[in-house]
Formats: sequence, C-alpha cells, structure tokens
Amino acid sequence: MSRIVDVLVVGSGMAGLVAALTAASQGKKVRMLTTGMGSLAISGGNIDLLGYVDGKYVPDPWAGMALLPAGHPYRLMGQENVRAALNFFQHHMASQQWGMHPAASWDGQARNVHTPTIMGTLKPTYLLPEKVNVDALTSARRVLVLSVEGLRDCRPALVVSQLRRYKAWADREFLQMTVPSPLGEAHRSASALDLARLIDRPQSRQWLIEALAAHAGSCDLVLLPPLCGSKAQPENWQTIENAAGCPVVEMLSIPPGVGGLRLRDALLRALRDHDFEMVENAKVLRAETSDKACTALVAEASGQERRHEAKTFVLATGGILGGGLELAPGKIRESVMGLDIAAPADVEQWASPDLFGKHFFASAGVCVDNTMRPVDSQSAARWSNVFFAGRSLGGYDYAAEKSGHGVAVATGWQAGRMAAAASEE
Repeated sequence: MSRIVDVLVVGSGMAGLVAALTAASQGKKVRMLTTGMGSLAISGGNIDLLGYVDGKYVPDPWAGMALLPAGHPYRLMGQENVRAALNFFQHHMASQQWGMHPAASWDGQARNVHTPTIMGTLKPTYLLPEKVNVDALTSARRVLVLSVEGLRDCRPALVVSQLRRYKAWADREFLQMTVPSPLGEAHRSASALDLARLIDRPQSRQWLIEALAAHAGSCDLVLLPPLCGSKAQPENWQTIENAAGCPVVEMLSIPPGVGGLRLRDALLRALRDHDFEMVENAKVLRAETSDKACTALVAEASGQERRHEAKTFVLATGGILGGGLELAPGKIRESVMGLDIAAPADVEQWASPDLFGKHFFASAGVCVDNTMRPVDSQSAARWSNVFFAGRSLGGYDYAAEKSGHGVAVATGWQAGRMAAAASEE
C-alpha cells in the first residue's frame, strides 16, 4: 500500500473507471480510491453522447457538438479526441464480450436512437449493448410489453398509453402482460436487480422463459424491464431472446441501475488484466501540495487515515449529488483540492423559475483546460499533475443535454492518458 503509484484515481463511476483503464492500458501502476459503487449503480447502461443542444433535439450528436459553447468539455477536447475516447471504450467493451454499438441511419451514419423507459417516455441515446436490436425499435408493428407482479414502478398499461402519444409508436399494436413473480410474496417490493440476479442462474430463469415462450411468439418485439442478468453476460440475453422468438429490448428503468452494473462489471474485468488496485470505502479528506504539484491524498478507511502518494492524480468525484462539489450559502467548493467555484452570491440565481430552463447549479463545476487540468481565472494550470473528469467538471448540463456518460467516457479517457503521460515527466 505504501508504494508510489503512477496514477491515483478517485471515484469509481464511469469517468473514474475509464481514466483508470486508459492509464493502466498504457502500462501505468494505477490505484483507485472509492467510497461506494459510483454513478454506474444508478445508470441505465447506455451511453448518452449528446441528445439536445439549447433544448433542441440533435439526431446526429457529432453535428450537434459544433453548436455547443466553447467551454463545454467536448469543445475543449475536440471532436477527434471524443471519437478516439469512444473507440477506446467500445474496444474494451468488446474485449469483455459486452460490445456497445450506435444506431445507424439509412445512409449508414451513426446517430441517436430513442429508447423506451418504464414510464413510457422516449430517451435519446447513442451507444447501446450489441444485443439490443435497434432496428426492431423502429420497425416492429406488434409489441409485447411485459412486467412482473410486485415489480416497482413498471406498469404495462402506463407504458403503452404513454408510448401511443408518440407519432412513431401511435399506430402499433400492443399486447400487455404481467407475469407472476418468481419471488412470491415478500416483505418488500421486488426491484429489477432482484430479478436480474435470478436470471444470472440458469436454474432460476425458467419462469421467464416459459412466460415468453407462451405469449411472445406472434410479436415483433418484446419490451421488458432490465431483467436480462446483472452481469455483462450476453448469453443471458440470448437465452431470453430465444425463448421469445423475437427481439427483446430492455426499457430504461429507475435505480438500481442493472445496465450500469453490467458496464461496471465489464470495466472491472478489463482492469484485472493490468497493474490496478482498488481501495474501497476510502473517503478522501484532503490533498497535500507542494508549489505547483500535488504530492499525496489523505483518505480515511476503516477508521484510519492513510497517505496515498502518486506521481499524478485523476479526480472523478462526481458533482453535487456525488460529493465532488460541496455547497454552502452563496458558495460552491470542490471537495478534494478545495477549489472555489465561481457562483452568484445570491442563491436564488442558481436556479431558473422555469423547471425546464437553464439552471446555474446544473452546469457548475471545475474549469479545466484541454488536458483536463484545473485552471485559475487567468487560464493557467493550478497544478501540473492533477486532472479532473466527469461530473465534477463545469460547462455542461448532463441532464438537459443527455450527455452524462458521453462526457464521462470522453473526459475520463482524456484525463487518464494525460495523467499517464505526466507520470513520465
């Protein structure tokens, strides 16, 4: 534990894991400090690259990037690097048998696709698991919407009534089915993760196979909650699709994020091939700096404080909800390095009266240069060996843009490779 690693990553969400994998794949010794599961525990498992700019839908996220402001993380990195980051991510997902692919338009160009949620809304996304038959989402005429008794927040009638509001879904034929729960009566409602874990075990998935075999045969598409296993194991999905006899697409769901846990599973498997260690339940308390460099982070784990020395540091600690940004009346502060985030003193200006308007708090975060180093008001790097990635960055609104995992993958890759390069200086 006392060794000085090349790259110390804080945070095990998408940005942190991609940063760690990027640096580790370049032969660097990488250590990760994490307090929990990270953002992937609440993720749907798709990669939203860019769905909206200034409230307007952009079918082609690459074309939409040209419309973003100059301080947006995609604009700082440049589109070529964003593409390289996604290619890196897709390569490693494929190597772990959990490939991710984009939808394609009639001319073969990658584009966004609208995926259903368990609330019956449609959400634009860019990369989906390869097992998702994207064409079926647009071409299926007879659709079975399936849920499970006792499963929270997934009602086929609601899904169908909401989907019918959309022009592309209005004239389709829907069937609805709620199958008995394999868990029987329990002291609490079942979650999609409970059921997905049953699907992981071949002896426990027969209930769903029999239900699909009996009712899905005449359909072109089955929509169901994220039940196809909790791990990145495509054979689970294949078994269910074989039973249905038609494409099966999981609807995006509320947490726990079964799809996100599959991504986490695949990324951690990829990291096992490298010089990588993870220290769990470690809360970073403070940073030690000398002149223009960070020398160590002090973290508490199991009631003890420990110094973690490294040549370079990647901070992927999340935003306000993740603890990467701390709020006080009239102030926002980054939690590890203690950076003050410029913010209006009047907190009423942090949010717009319009619920769907632009909110300051949604895009507040650390200002960085194109290497992901934090910068001061004169655009000078604060430290030579500290890099930020993911939601702690300012200049973008992941919820309004539908860009959350896209920015996390891109900036994680950029921070990881820049940290790897700086560790050699």
